[in-house]
Amino acid sequence: MENNAKISIKTYQEIDGENDIIELETFGKYALRGGKYYIMYEESELTGFEDTTTTIKVAPGNVTVTRRGRFNMKMKYELGEKNLCVYPTPYGDIATAVDTKKVDFTLGESGGDIKIDYILDQDNLNFIKNSLNVNVELKS
Repeated sequence: MENNAKISIKTYQEIDGENDIIELETFGKYALRGGKYYIMYEESELTGFEDTTTTIKVAPGNVTVTRRGRFNMKMKYELGEKNLCVYPTPYGDIATAVDTKKVDFTLGESGGDIKIDYILDQDNLNFIKNSLNVNVELKS
């Protein structure tokens, strides 16, 4: 399958009262398979995950982000659930709990939006508030 979608990703982070925004716009793949939506794209140096393919799988009630390549990880966002993951960094892997507060999506034949609010919890000490916003537009 060839790249058929423009994918815009905006992540808001709040760490110790400081706010940061990471934005990425890229082209990738978008498809509906077996009742689940799939979004796939190649990461860039901007995100720190270069040489890595990211797949976002959206199903009713949960969203899973899987990275394969130079950096491997799997994060599951499930409303009201705390899921453990290992988050890769250039300095080593960090064990983290993902506490999902909100999962909304409006995806259809022509694309749509995903919004996830969650907290990364590292050893019950460092809490990072995040909001992940993904927009998918099919190319004409």
